[in-house]
Amino acid sequence: MTTSPERISMNGQRIELTQLRYFVAVAEELNFRRAAKRLNMTQPPLSRHIALLEHALGTALFDRSNRAVRLTAAGKRLLMDAADILTRTESAVLAARQAARGAAGSVEIGFVPSACVEVIPRIALRLRRELPDVLLTLREVMTVEATESLQAGSLDFAILRLPRDSPNLPIEKLWSEPFDLVAPQDHPILKLETITVENLHGYDFIGYSTERGGFLAEVVQGYLKAHGVTPNEVFTVAQRHTVLSLVNAGIGIALVPRSSRQIGLPNVVFRDIGLDRNALHSDLYLAMRPKDPEPIVAAVAKIIRAEFQGETLPKL
Repeated sequence: MTTSPERISMNGQRIELTQLRYFVAVAEELNFRRAAKRLNMTQPPLSRHIALLEHALGTALFDRSNRAVRLTAAGKRLLMDAADILTRTESAVLAARQAARGAAGSVEIGFVPSACVEVIPRIALRLRRELPDVLLTLREVMTVEATESLQAGSLDFAILRLPRDSPNLPIEKLWSEPFDLVAPQDHPILKLETITVENLHGYDFIGYSTERGGFLAEVVQGYLKAHGVTPNEVFTVAQRHTVLSLVNAGIGIALVPRSSRQIGLPNVVFRDIGLDRNALHSDLYLAMRPKDPEPIVAAVAKIIRAEFQGETLPKL
């Protein structure tokens, strides 16, 4: 059996979906007059459509003896299948219309680990709320992997750091956040009435390594160097979760993006020490595939932009 928006074919006989709707109405009412009223039509054309359907199938669907209407064995079987066909047809039409306007379908978003604390949860929550019929898949990637996947078409979006090379991709700044000082709660630097970046000089410090991109290493080391500050860098690690864990263990202090406050560790204290936002900030970018977006991709991109509108530092 094959289907189309207007008709189905059974054993070479074409049957209109409208006939199936009429059949279901009569089968449920077991009364042609009530079924016609339910369908907002008169009884004679309804009877003709049922007769045409029975002719196409080569069997009677209703027993009309003794002025009562009953389903035959064939009619009972058809009722089960017809109701399923009509339900699936309506669902398919609705899904197609939703996809055409970007309200249904599936999208896959890759993201660097730095986006997992605040950016990705906000995107996921808003998309689930505004596009509940869109299947969202999240994949953790590094920036180089993300750009390669976008170019290959295996990702629809990526939340990433600014690539070192210039890939042929639509890329726009999505999110910027300042840095805060983090220290163990009994650290002597927290006893200062006012903490400045210069106060970090000489203290044991957890820095960022150049492994897996090294974006945070570049911005933090550059900022400290510009202010003549040389802390005692005891460890360099790639991810801020590891930085916070080492600070929590009392090993040293660090500078981390402000969204790290959402990572609750018992021995870690955050301080806004007035670091220059224009000189030291953590940026994330939204990248898309290098082709005209499908309706669903355009709809998702619009929602992502709306969620983070105005949250870039400094302003673009």
